[in-house]
Amino acid sequence: MAIDDDKSELRAFVRLTRLARTDADRAVAADSFDEFLTILADQFSWARIAAFIPTPSEPPIAAGLNNLVRAGVSVIVPVSTRDGLLDWVDLGVDTIWTTKEDDLKMPVPTVGDRVTAGSLDAVLVPAAAVDRDGNRLGWGKGFYDRFLSQVEGNPLVIAVVFDSDVVVAVPTETHDAPVGAILTETEITFTQ
Repeated sequence: MAIDDDKSELRAFVRLTRLARTDADRAVAADSFDEFLTILADQFSWARIAAFIPTPSEPPIAAGLNNLVRAGVSVIVPVSTRDGLLDWVDLGVDTIWTTKEDDLKMPVPTVGDRVTAGSLDAVLVPAAAVDRDGNRLGWGKGFYDRFLSQVEGNPLVIAVVFDSDVVVAVPTETHDAPVGAILTETEITFTQ
């Protein structure tokens, strides 16, 4: 079976497991993600990070991101563009709750200044799946692989997933950017 087929099957499996989560499961997970994000921000003295605004099926980190902004961490979030690149917007206090969909159906805040990514302490990346070696499976558009290949400095790249999205092995290709840590609702694991 080709790598593309393996990736497609794994993405389909993850979509099904995520759809099976109840609202109660997501609420408990949201509290855990919030707590872990606070721990990471304190441990690594985050001043500026890039993060994604989750879709309804992704790990519920919105409250955690809002709390980081309230605590003084500069958080930038992406706006996907048709050319396969990411533009960035400053997330202000409570602006995460006023989102709309961009051209590619990804949530973006309706207010906030466009900024350059510049220097970052961490990048929270979405993933369909990740393995303990730091191999990440994205959703197939390559936005984050392209961004990570050009990001300034050496930020900690963290895949944010559910426990069920951590698998034995992720099929990879040379362009797939690895992550340095995995954040789930129950743990933070460093891969490198």
